[in-house]
Amino acid sequence: MPQDIAAATIKVIASHLNIDASALSLDRSLDEFGVTSLQLAEIIVDLEDMFDIEIDQNTAEAWASLKTVGNLVEAVQVLADRKA
Repeated sequence: MPQDIAAATIKVIASHLNIDASALSLDRSLDEFGVTSLQLAEIIVDLEDMFDIEIDQNTAEAWASLKTVGNLVEAVQVLADRKA
């Protein structure tokens, strides 16, 4: 997985949580940081704008699959690869 996509995704998440990006690792649960559904939606919108992609936010399955930092990084990577 390209490091730049992972680093940029982590930076967006950290920015929304007002924490240092070094506190985030791919295996960390978003729940550990108290991420609300509103915050997750805002993170997703920022990632969509940054990478010109669309992350499905409309189904319960989509929300259930975005539980960790790594889940978000992977979703962005897959969609960015598809677009390339």
